Amino acid sequence: MADSSQVRGARVRLRLTVAGWIYLVIAGVVCVAAVKSQAAMLFVMFGGMIGGILVSVMLARRMLSGVEMGRDVPDQVWQNQTVHLGYYLCNRRKRGSCIGISVEEAHPEGIETARGYCTHLPAGATFRAGGRFVVRKRGRIRLKGAEVGTIFPFGLLAASRAIPLPRSLVVWPARGQLKRMLLRRGAMETSSAAPSRATGGQDEFFGLRDYRADDNPRWIHWRRSALRASPVVREMCHPLPEALMIVLDTHLGDVSQESLHRRERMIRFAGTLVHYAFAKGYQVGMALPCDAKVAIFPPASGIGQQRQILDALADIGLNTTQPLEGTLRMLKRGLLRDCQLVVLTMKAGRIDRAALAPVRAACREFSLVGEDELKEVFEDDPLAASEKP
Repeated sequence: MADSSQVRGARVRLRLTVAGWIYLVIAGVVCVAAVKSQAAMLFVMFGGMIGGILVSVMLARRMLSGVEMGRDVPDQVWQNQTVHLGYYLCNRRKRGSCIGISVEEAHPEGIETARGYCTHLPAGATFRAGGRFVVRKRGRIRLKGAEVGTIFPFGLLAASRAIPLPRSLVVWPARGQLKRMLLRRGAMETSSAAPSRATGGQDEFFGLRDYRADDNPRWIHWRRSALRASPVVREMCHPLPEALMIVLDTHLGDVSQESLHRRERMIRFAGTLVHYAFAKGYQVGMALPCDAKVAIFPPASGIGQQRQILDALADIGLNTTQPLEGTLRMLKRGLLRDCQLVVLTMKAGRIDRAALAPVRAACREFSLVGEDELKEVFEDDPLAASEKP
């Protein structure tokens, strides 16, 4: 999604570069020599050097004051993955080009600096300068804006102008790899033979019915129609996809760095499992503690459902009050019917088995993944796994 800003008249900040400081020192030496020797040529040289600085100031302010900018960045990104964004630069001046324009994210929080560059921007033209960055921590970060700058024409002054482009960015937990298929088959391979509530698909044969005026003639069953007074058509339907329900236990008995590191690994596994299940065509749901309450997403398909679940994983905070048993009690038994239930917890050996019995009986298939089983089914993202607890 693109953000745009049309701030005009913002203050252009100027600072001397290293070359500018050297140039200024040399100009001072020339000035002293001119005063002492009273040589006309040295006065002319000193005046020319001061004029070069004034020309740099004038050109830099004139170019940057006419630049407007927009930013194209996704709403959600994955942790530890390179994100590409675009800066749209527009020169609103009627005459005069902008040369050597650089763009940099201003005071970024939680990301590596994103930069773009435009060599030449004619009057009235628009240019897209590409940039990229990497986010190292999951959650939500705030992009404040960007700075456009230039050192044209002599590299003596670095001119910059801040352009506010506020934006909130959701960072999903890093994706790893599934080492063993926790979901045994793809959803379309194990889907039920029963028809969906709405027929009319083109995936599976459901039955025969009388021909209606709005039916496609290609679906007429000619062999059966020959034995009847009116034609009949083949009724098709969509298969019912498999449903997956994930219960994530984020409860911490002690808030140590080691416990937080283990919990983050479990969250990354949950995000990887969600991504894999949607790619296989599953209807996916999730239950997890969130802000002192339990957020429950009934199984559904579609990109909107996937984003809601991953957004909830990105927003997980500290949970010291809601144990797994309380989360399981919040699940309605009708929600688990015909579902594959996967419970992810860091303390599989200390769970009350009586709390697991009702949900185990209500679902079609049950899996419990603790820390020991996690090593067998999940290969963590190398960048996230290398972080020190």
